[in-house]
Amino acid sequence: MRSKEALIAIVAVGVAAVSVYVASRGRSPKVNLDTYQVLGAVTAEETAKLLANKGRVLAMARGSGDATNPSVEAELKAFRDTLKKHRTLEISIEKVELPPMQMMATGGGIPADQMFKALETHPGLTALVLFLGFPPLLDSEVAALRKYGVKIVVVSAFQPDVQRLLQLGAIHLAIVPKTGPPETAPSARTLRERFDQDYAILTPISDARSR
Repeated sequence: MRSKEALIAIVAVGVAAVSVYVASRGRSPKVNLDTYQVLGAVTAEETAKLLANKGRVLAMARGSGDATNPSVEAELKAFRDTLKKHRTLEISIEKVELPPMQMMATGGGIPADQMFKALETHPGLTALVLFLGFPPLLDSEVAALRKYGVKIVVVSAFQPDVQRLLQLGAIHLAIVPKTGPPETAPSARTLRERFDQDYAILTPISDARSR
């Protein structure tokens, strides 16, 4: 039953991802970039903390072909600019081009083969930051992933099995949108307070109440 529910959720995410992809082709809608800039900056801070401020970081995000996705670009710029403040960290960024049908098949996440290829082609990597969903993996693939010794940070919509992946060590940190009605709170005075209004950080020791 849980597998069926997870499959339904993945398909729903995939349909939504395809809709966003199709809607964004050929036009540049005006969006409020503040939340995406905050997301990118805090993700960089949390990644630096996870690595004790040293190492090599690869960030991967969904590409949009010839079009420009303002929200993705805002996230990546804020992430890169914030991480550059830590001089002992190196960063590179790659885009993942996903055709609509493949996006639906992966639930909007990175295909497993592309993720493993990135790990192979970036020796010495200490962290992989995914600004898109994590792929569904077999237990054997989870075991293979852990052997790389790379910290995995996932920034995406909440995935049904994220807690299991955190406990298995496939993911080390997940940043997801908060669910439910917005909490009544005073105006944010800091970057972190602004982040806390919209997002939650999940770790292997966190639980569902943090969402």
